[in-house]
Amino acid sequence: EKKLKEVFSERSSILHQLSKTSKELDSIKGNLQSLKNDDTVAKKDVQRILELSHKQREEMKSLQAALQKQLDEANERAEKQQATIKFLKVEMEKKTKIIKDLQQENKSLKNKLLSGNKLCDAYAEESKKIQAQLKELRYGKKDLIFKGQQLMDLEHKLTVAKEELEKTALDKESQLKALKDTVHICFSAVLHNQPSSSHRFPTSPTHLFRYSSLINSSRVTFQQPHAKDISKVQRIVTASKSPMNSGVMRRESGGVKECQMEKVSLQRKHTPVQVGGDKGKTQRADCHESIFCRFDGDRRLRPLTISLTVSAGSNG
Repeated sequence: EKKLKEVFSERSSILHQLSKTSKELDSIKGNLQSLKNDDTVAKKDVQRILELSHKQREEMKSLQAALQKQLDEANERAEKQQATIKFLKVEMEKKTKIIKDLQQENKSLKNKLLSGNKLCDAYAEESKKIQAQLKELRYGKKDLIFKGQQLMDLEHKLTVAKEELEKTALDKESQLKALKDTVHICFSAVLHNQPSSSHRFPTSPTHLFRYSSLINSSRVTFQQPHAKDISKVQRIVTASKSPMNSGVMRRESGGVKECQMEKVSLQRKHTPVQVGGDKGKTQRADCHESIFCRFDGDRRLRPLTISLTVSAGSNG
């Protein structure tokens, strides 16, 4: 616009000059005519002046054409600038809309970030809880592994104990046979010196097997007795012969009724016996005391006690 104003001002000044020159030319024409009328001498000067005026006119025409070109170019530039201004306005409006949309998106993103931060905090707390649970599970796993190792050790020990129990079970029959033999020896030693009558205890092995159920009912395993233990049993039996013989004599003199077995009681007496090759591990073996009660001639119960002492072997 400033350039256009300058161009318009220059154009107006040029037009003003042209008007001045035209006035001057008119005055010159008048002067020439007056000179022609007055004097014909200055024809050459007039021709020169005409030529100069003609040249000035041509120059003015060329100046007018240049000014018109400049004006046209300025108009074109102004139109282009107006178009660019309109385009820039449209782009500015678009950019303002984009900026508003971006601001709204920023607000939504901020809200999402806040919610995401809250979720991250919640997830962090959950992850902490999960890590604590994982630590507890790791410790529990270690405890379970330790307990599993303990259980494996116990299982191994149980298998070893089972094998030892199987070995002892194999020895049980031999021990029961030995116990039966000792009981049979005791009965035969007790009843050996009694007179033969229908009221005495049966000494045959077939009748002695009636009491084998009492022996077999025992849940205790006995060791194989040594020779010294059998000698101890024989000494105890021989020591108990004299009251038995006196009781038999009184029974014969007083008219003894038929003897009946009233009670057979098995009392447990625990004695520690070493089992297996492990030192310090002992099992409890049981000694039994058999009490036979019978009626004497004076109708009183007289106990006959046979003590069986079985000592544990050194080999377990």
